[in-house]
Amino acid sequence: MAMRWRFGYLASWLVLACGAAGAAETGPVSETGVAPIPAWIDLSGDPELAVDGGVLQPVGHVAGSRLPAIAECCPEPPWAHRSGLFGELLLLRARDTEVAYALPVNGNVPEGAVGLLDGEFDLGFKAGITRALDESRSLSFAYTGFFSDSSDRVAVDPARSLVKLLVHPNELNAAANVLEAGGESEIDFQTADLAYRFLVLSNHCTAANLSIGARYGRLDQELAVEYSGAGLTETVTSDVEFNGLGLRLGADLEHHGRHGLFCYGKTGVSFLAGEFQADYLHSSNVDPVRVSTSWDAGRILSVLDLEVGAGWQCSPSWRLSAGYTISNWFGAVKTDEWIHRVRNDDLRDMSDNLTFDGFVARAEYRF
Repeated sequence: MAMRWRFGYLASWLVLACGAAGAAETGPVSETGVAPIPAWIDLSGDPELAVDGGVLQPVGHVAGSRLPAIAECCPEPPWAHRSGLFGELLLLRARDTEVAYALPVNGNVPEGAVGLLDGEFDLGFKAGITRALDESRSLSFAYTGFFSDSSDRVAVDPARSLVKLLVHPNELNAAANVLEAGGESEIDFQTADLAYRFLVLSNHCTAANLSIGARYGRLDQELAVEYSGAGLTETVTSDVEFNGLGLRLGADLEHHGRHGLFCYGKTGVSFLAGEFQADYLHSSNVDPVRVSTSWDAGRILSVLDLEVGAGWQCSPSWRLSAGYTISNWFGAVKTDEWIHRVRNDDLRDMSDNLTFDGFVARAEYRF
């Protein structure tokens, strides 16, 4: 499944590149060919700048001033809202989602490494578009996709055996250990965000914005484990899925320094009203249904996103940045909890936290 979406990453970046190639930008200039002074710049008390007829001039343009220091000025602050396209490359890992599926034992004593399905860092992406309403307000739409998978296999010599940790203890063959086991798991999420963002505080170098909008979120967790021994092959599969829609609130802060460098921080919280659906199936090569159950329930998930980083505004049109990001899904049902509850015949009040964290690199073309 994850490999299928690698093509999605490439397609998203191609769309952004094509859009950027078709856009162009020109800046306002005065009749003298020098940019007019933008309203956001306060020139009072700055001896290095000279004003002549409402136009910012190089030092030395006005009689009696010193040698040239600055030839022109940006027509708007670096934090101004601009229309544009953006793309992000994500390197994330799902935390606290491991599932132990087999325990090596010698008699009744554990001996050897536990069979464990636990994902590593994997790639995701985010792509979107922004439409500026003016210098301090904008609308945006963004899609995020993260698709991860993991696999593992364990085998022991005949002197030992493997305890089947995902099988219901009352199943007829539950006590029969095996010599080999292996499996695969996937954890994916997708979000689509629509936001209205507006400036609340600013000065020459720093700006703070708030945003309000909506988010659709989808969370998928799949697992399949196979146990083999004594001519019998047993398979345990699990599928936990959530779909929800709700309100999203956000805030961001950025500070610009010299040479186009800047740092930023942003956060957002979403309240997704939706439904969890979970399925568990234990089958074998001689019996297609040994244990089977399903569960669904309505939930409101709270999703908290945090990101901090730094970047470089290399031109009026291009911005590059990189940072650390974390996303916590509060109130989720995780695969290990779901299977544990099935094995213990207790499906009440299932709730846990699912966290993704890692690194993000962003490129933005503004026009």
